[in-house]
Amino acid sequence: MSSLNSDVSYALVKEAIALYQANDLQVVLSLSSTCRVIRHAALSALFAQVHWPHANKHDEESGLHFFPATLWPYFRRFHLIWPEDWPETTPPRWGDRYYVGGDYNPRHIDKLVAALPAMSSLLSFYLNCPFYPPNSLLNALIRCRSLRDLSINETPLSISTSPRVPSEFFLDRLSIVPVAEAVRVGDGPFDRRYAERTYYVREYRKKYKNDVLARRATTAFLFDVGKTACLRHVQLSTDLCTLQALTEHHWPSIDTLILTGHAPRGGSGELLDVLVKMPVLRELRLLFAKVKGEPGFRILSDVPSSPTVNGSPPAVLRQLNHLAVSNACNLENVFHYTTGLERLAILAIIDMPRVPIALSRADIDKVLCDLAMGHRLAPSRLKRLRIMIEDKVNPDLCSAIAAHCPNLEALEIELCGYHDGKSIHAWVSCRSKPPPSPPQSPSPSSFPAFPHQSICSSRSCLPCAVKEEFTDAFAPMALIRELRICIQFPEYDEMDAYEPWRNARKECARFLAGKIQKLNRVGFEYRKRTGTHRFEDNWLEFEVERDGGARVVSLRECGPTWYPFPEVWFPVPAQNSGA
Repeated sequence: MSSLNSDVSYALVKEAIALYQANDLQVVLSLSSTCRVIRHAALSALFAQVHWPHANKHDEESGLHFFPATLWPYFRRFHLIWPEDWPETTPPRWGDRYYVGGDYNPRHIDKLVAALPAMSSLLSFYLNCPFYPPNSLLNALIRCRSLRDLSINETPLSISTSPRVPSEFFLDRLSIVPVAEAVRVGDGPFDRRYAERTYYVREYRKKYKNDVLARRATTAFLFDVGKTACLRHVQLSTDLCTLQALTEHHWPSIDTLILTGHAPRGGSGELLDVLVKMPVLRELRLLFAKVKGEPGFRILSDVPSSPTVNGSPPAVLRQLNHLAVSNACNLENVFHYTTGLERLAILAIIDMPRVPIALSRADIDKVLCDLAMGHRLAPSRLKRLRIMIEDKVNPDLCSAIAAHCPNLEALEIELCGYHDGKSIHAWVSCRSKPPPSPPQSPSPSSFPAFPHQSICSSRSCLPCAVKEEFTDAFAPMALIRELRICIQFPEYDEMDAYEPWRNARKECARFLAGKIQKLNRVGFEYRKRTGTHRFEDNWLEFEVERDGGARVVSLRECGPTWYPFPEVWFPVPAQNSGA
């Protein structure tokens, strides 16, 4: 047993963790005691990602407990998440204030500082603290030669002197999220912390929001610690760093740039000047929160076809494959030049606790016209399109999207502030016309399951001969595999015991899957109650199972998903998040 191949043992352990971690981790622990090889594999899997401190692990003599030294080599992703309520107790928990109103100084950080150089496998470090991280912590981090990913989230920053970074230290990914950056994307699920009053009244958020010291510290982390020659992925708030500062450096390796916060104002630099310094950039996300009354952020110069003052041409946009923009951006003529796009997302973003207003149908039509202009120079390569819209969707919009983006494989059209109501288009053709019967109130038997009878999508149960506008609109998209669309359905009560709102959507999903041969996932928007007086947009999705002849065999309902900010392309399961 001691000669068991290490790859096999690691695969065995990972399979056991996938099966039992959620309900019975003791099975994995018992497995780890079988032999030395499996124990090593189990420790590598169980302790690949850890967090500290633990509120329930301490004693009076040594204070907060830290992990034993024998486990340090197994750590690959370390999360330093200091509870934000500890500084606000009286006296402060596990920290000190040297005078009234002074900064909180944590205890026992020295235990982590001493351990970091010995974490030989450490790849990622996540920092979320309600205090200025001590310089000793930064100095310990830059001595971790294996570290490649550093995330600083809602942590006040201050650096008294520029750090002396060893020449062999570099980062691939750097993310800096300022204190109190809380945004809402659309009217769907969001981090549940933002729904709690305590999030906004925390002392450290009020004290360190818009902290001037954070701007100088951000430039030090970005340019000195991160090393622009090596960084490949950067997430940064433009509230902490200007576009002008980014143009002063060359970025030969960066392929993904995510800009958050609020749109840069005039005089802070031109975006095109930044992109020129990033020759291999392939993904750009401009996820600015919309501010009422402020003009949209101009991606192009005042004269769209002209280069900037520094000579940066609009044609630099052609290098982008993935582009995500918010409603805070002015998109005029932008898509004339983005001829290489494979993914496009147009979102509605605003600071919490407000709800954003998405683009209108007229705005979306203008985007489609601009895309058509760009496609005259090069054929459309767009495969994934995600749009948030303020107006109801109809077949004309879907037909226009299909005409301008015929190669789409995934399409999502989300209505900000979805609501059910009178269906504007009938969906289903019944296969057999039922005999006439006197009018009567709906009952559970009025909604039988497929395949015996289909459910019409309006309360009046319209006759069977109905139009198929939507399926005709999607017909040109021969490659479409994933579809999320905000079709209006009858105004059903979500809490109805017989769930007619769910059944209606399932029948529509089956109908679409039968008409669109390559469709393997389809979802419909609905309004979900999240509190006594709170609602949010959500998706009811189904996976399509087919036989060898592409005939629909069954539909499997998928679990709830959401997009954790700043993710914009692929939703994740809601149970693994704060949604």
